[in-house]
Amino acid sequence: MLDARKIHEESIVIDAVSPLLLNKSYTDLYRQGGVTAVCPTVSLGGTAGEQVKVLGSWLRHIRQDPSLILSTSVRDIERAKELNRLALIFHFQGTDSIEDNLDLVDAYYALGVRVIQLTYNVKNRVGDGCTERTDAGLSEFGIKLVQRLNELGIAVDCSHTGVRTTLDAMEVSTAPVIFTHANARSVFDSKRNITDEQIRGIAKTNGVIGVNIVPYYIVKHVRPTIDQLLDHVSYIASLVGVDHVGIGFDYFGGQQPFVSDEEANQIYRSFIDAGKWDPNVTPPPTQLYPEGLDTPAYMANLTPALIRRGFSEQEVKKILGGNWMRVFAEIWK
Repeated sequence: MLDARKIHEESIVIDAVSPLLLNKSYTDLYRQGGVTAVCPTVSLGGTAGEQVKVLGSWLRHIRQDPSLILSTSVRDIERAKELNRLALIFHFQGTDSIEDNLDLVDAYYALGVRVIQLTYNVKNRVGDGCTERTDAGLSEFGIKLVQRLNELGIAVDCSHTGVRTTLDAMEVSTAPVIFTHANARSVFDSKRNITDEQIRGIAKTNGVIGVNIVPYYIVKHVRPTIDQLLDHVSYIASLVGVDHVGIGFDYFGGQQPFVSDEEANQIYRSFIDAGKWDPNVTPPPTQLYPEGLDTPAYMANLTPALIRRGFSEQEVKKILGGNWMRVFAEIWK
């Protein structure tokens, strides 16, 4: 019988996206859950000037907190594991802060950004988002952006991005392409989930898909179970192999248990009114994470569930973070 606790403690555990960490005080929850590295969302839009201030705030925070390490290489993640610290990988959700100037990508790289998501649901200069009315591909600017990301060694993230735009990105990119947080549309039909064609395309680039625990992208109208989340893991693994599955749980500070239902509804309304969320794709609160994965502090509960699902020790370690380590080693310069 595999020892789930031992496997979790030995593993490098990587959560590839965390909008929860828009509030920096939640980093301790990831450490409690045995997480080695997490990708805080450091951009959901805004001007370049605003973005530099956000990154400066993060850099100061990391400098002042000895439990944290800024990760710009796989060696930084390994060092975080050795020192029992939490590695932070800066992640953009969307490219509005790049404006129309690709040299800003070089500036963000110098400030530590290592993962950039092409769109956030809607159309931008790069291409169409996944909830957009149209499904056009990469723009000319988008092609140049993917090429610049490849040159620098920044991961191309296709989460929240339209099908055609993601497929174009996979064709253009000379490095692995990733979905930091996306589930399988064949398991649960949502425009925010990804098709078999997209899954196969990512595998062809040697990339990774991080499954997420957002309830309404796992199952409809009920609180999902861990096993229902693992239906997505198993489906992707059976379609393209376990080497292409990871974690991108997407904990968000705008829903329970982090805020009240009243606050969650206010936050929900603000995203709807701003046009960033489609109510036909993203339903209103109350939404609850799978029982046993209520916060990042309970991340270790995933490991015995993966073992019960039949994954071997080696496969579990790959899903928990080994696959992200492989792909980041290939992408980052």
